[in-house]
Amino acid sequence: MNVKSKIPVRDAMTTRVITATPDTSLEEIAKLMLKHDIGGVVIAKNGEPVGIVTEKDFTTTISKGKNPLTTKAKDAMSSPLLTISPEQNILEAARFMTKKKVRKLPVEEKGRLVGIITAEDIVRVAPQEIELLLELAAIKAKEGTEEGGAGEEFAEQGTEGECERCGNYSDYLYKLEDGTYVCGECREAEEGEEEEEEI
Repeated sequence: MNVKSKIPVRDAMTTRVITATPDTSLEEIAKLMLKHDIGGVVIAKNGEPVGIVTEKDFTTTISKGKNPLTTKAKDAMSSPLLTISPEQNILEAARFMTKKKVRKLPVEEKGRLVGIITAEDIVRVAPQEIELLLELAAIKAKEGTEEGGAGEEFAEQGTEGECERCGNYSDYLYKLEDGTYVCGECREAEEGEEEEEEI
């Protein structure tokens, strides 16, 4: 079953994209992210986007022993830059994000940066379509575990997305009995509440 969406990326993306140059320090990048409350800054050279610096890139830089105060964007950014067209639909964007394991996609039209779309944007504008995708992913996971014997625990896992309880983004969502998709922490909290009620 192939789920399609009529919502184009253009209708979900953020048009104001914060950019920096390759020589900008990670310290300045961090300040930009805090100031604008964003999770990534697109790196542009001569007006052309060449990469992106996200929270994950900060973690990678620090884990390699580099000093984020002196490291430049060009030495920490994810490159080449993955982009998507504004005319593609949001589920195509979601599938591309899942395939490439990214949460943010700059939107490019005729070689020009026109916006950026995140996993959170997709969940926000198309909750019903995302719920259907989660259902299909859960069914697919269950079919795989029936043959492989991996157990019910993995069959319950859907896919990545926004927790319907706390709103945080999670790589794995679990479906509760009421049909709500939650992150691991909220699931544990839910199970804890059920145990207290039984006592």
